[in-house]
Amino acid sequence: MHAFLLTSSGILPAFAPGDPDTLQIFPGTSVSIEDIRSVRHFLSRKPMGSGGNTVIIHSAEKMTLPAQHALLKTLEEPPAGSSIYLVTSHPDSLLPTILSRVQIINASETSAPDLSRITATRKILDQILPAGAGERLLIMEKLVFTRDSAHEFLNDLEHLLHNQIISKTYNLRPNTYNLIVETRKYLTANVNVKLALSHLFLDL
Repeated sequence: MHAFLLTSSGILPAFAPGDPDTLQIFPGTSVSIEDIRSVRHFLSRKPMGSGGNTVIIHSAEKMTLPAQHALLKTLEEPPAGSSIYLVTSHPDSLLPTILSRVQIINASETSAPDLSRITATRKILDQILPAGAGERLLIMEKLVFTRDSAHEFLNDLEHLLHNQIISKTYNLRPNTYNLIVETRKYLTANVNVKLALSHLFLDL
């Protein structure tokens, strides 16, 4: 399961109206434990399409404490192929254990970096994503990265992933966040730049 916390509804993906595989919770005064039980029931059903079930909880800060604990159980035992989006501008109102299990995306982080770099990064991805493992390594051999430019590439890759969440334009998987974090650690630990990026390119 992929779980996200978005600090603005403006960065939600676009979902088709009436999509049977999407459940949206619009709370009144609160999000109750009964609401979360309906979420768990919805996620347990077989999706009608191939994209998996998706739940969006708006104004997630309105979840009662029992509701948060119930949601935490769902996050700890996630149904395969499902996605949960918590939308709140007050993430500090949620349990720390919930925050530790979601990828937090701030609206302020979606501003565009240098356009020429983004364009170059997209060209690399256009080559990498459809290629097999052997071809990806050959592509990597032709690229030249310094440690600084490798960090910039990771920043641009993260930006493109934000844009996938906004518009579903880019063919990047949500676990790319984990790959970015892992590759940054390698670069900071002075692992060979080409080796670190080759590991990333093989797993994208």
